[in-house]
Amino acid sequence: MRLRSPSFLPSTVVLELTYKCNHNCIFCSCPWDAADNRFPRLPELTTNEWKTAIAELAGLGIASFAFTGGEALMREDCLELLEYTSSLSVEKTETIDGKLVTHTVHPDVYLLSNGLLVDDDVMDVLEKLHISLSMSLPGLSTFEEHTGCDNASMVLEKFREAHRRGIPTTVNSTVTALNIHELRKTLSAALLAGAGQLLMNRFLPGGRGLTNAEKMVLSAAQVKEMLLVADDVLTRANRQGNLGTEIPLCLVDDLSLKTLHVGTRCSAAKGFFVIGPSGFIRVCNHSEIRLNHINDWKNLKKNEYWNTFTMKRYLPSECGGCNHMLICDGGCREAAHISGGSVDSVDPVLVGEDSYIRLPENRKKSQPI
Repeated sequence: MRLRSPSFLPSTVVLELTYKCNHNCIFCSCPWDAADNRFPRLPELTTNEWKTAIAELAGLGIASFAFTGGEALMREDCLELLEYTSSLSVEKTETIDGKLVTHTVHPDVYLLSNGLLVDDDVMDVLEKLHISLSMSLPGLSTFEEHTGCDNASMVLEKFREAHRRGIPTTVNSTVTALNIHELRKTLSAALLAGAGQLLMNRFLPGGRGLTNAEKMVLSAAQVKEMLLVADDVLTRANRQGNLGTEIPLCLVDDLSLKTLHVGTRCSAAKGFFVIGPSGFIRVCNHSEIRLNHINDWKNLKKNEYWNTFTMKRYLPSECGGCNHMLICDGGCREAAHISGGSVDSVDPVLVGEDSYIRLPENRKKSQPI
């Protein structure tokens, strides 16, 4: 018997509950924080509107919900929405012993936070409902320079508390040219504090980060250094880790990584998708392009931009003769879009530092479809 998915949507959704944030991260890629105000802040969904959307998504087989922002906990209803989502049931289809099996489960729920508002009440809810917690740690001595707050020690203490309570945790670390010198210390401190795994991101252009790109961009050599350092730390600590954004295979095919998982294929609109604060779908959190409203999700199949990602119509012409086209998407397609002006541009890491220096003033402005 052939099992059919309830919808064409990916099984993971990222819910950006709010535009608001109590950090001022210079690397932030949230599109609504770009200096040119080209991504207007439309009214946020109400509590009931979020619940309606979440319930429908669960009914469509979405089995993983990641809550973020902005800072998700700046919404007074954040814990209510976490509890509501955890109470739902979903029909999850997965491969077990080589066979497709569908069974009824509660969805996997994740909270992504900068940690400032993670207090005992929040910890109580996460512990009770088995919700995973991801907290940002973009450096130790450079934490304040990156976020505007001197809270590295606070984040580490909250990892210790979460570990004591048995709450699954991930340290989320964005690597820039300003903090790569202390990457080993940063990751080691987080793992020693009890962080269960690593989600590492290279700095990518977008949002507020466009203004600060010149001083934060990583060279190709630094990207390789980042991967090797993280892999060594994880291997020594016997922990697992992932790179959050795909890397061009030609940049990393000579590296021997033991523990850090590095993807070379774009997951946007295929492995996950995003719903912004106002309810509009985007292919990923880096994207500046609003697509259909969640109330109109069925018509995503007719959306040209969505299909560009689902059908992989975005490879740069420079990749045309590559033997690895089936297993590599040429790096981050949205970072390429933002920096190069089209979704089939070359990933910025392969272009060179000058491309970032010119970004804020001269980048081409793509228009929403």
